[in-house]
Amino acid sequence: MNLDSIVCPSCKRRTITRRDFVRAGIDGSTQCGACGKLSRLHMLGRWTISCAIALFLPVLLLYGDVFYSGHLFVVSIFFVFAAWRALSMLAFPFLALEALPDRTPLGRKQSIALAAVLLIGALTVDAFMASRFEKGEGYADAAADNLKR
Repeated sequence: MNLDSIVCPSCKRRTITRRDFVRAGIDGSTQCGACGKLSRLHMLGRWTISCAIALFLPVLLLYGDVFYSGHLFVVSIFFVFAAWRALSMLAFPFLALEALPDRTPLGRKQSIALAAVLLIGALTVDAFMASRFEKGEGYADAAADNLKR
């Protein structure tokens, strides 16, 4: 079993490497170096990696005291992006690819722009949550005094 590369679904050559998964766009598609066709993880591979992330994300958030902070969505985005890359690299020899229909690939600039939009959205939601839940000591004391009256 060759652990250095996997088969491209279009040209059937062993050209897709671990580095291709790390450098893949945010949509997970990678381009074959030999034929230039796009491919991505097949459905079972995407499902398996997503389930593993879904199992570990609540553990990280709850036991890392992130779940109740204002940084919930930012930490979640970074964890999901990093975990997807790490798990796809670890499971690399056992993964298979499926060919994508001909379309323009989501390039590096589009991936960065999409990640920036997600990060800005997460920071906005985190700021909103922090303003609602992390008022500070004085606010809690004032609310308790109002309840006593």
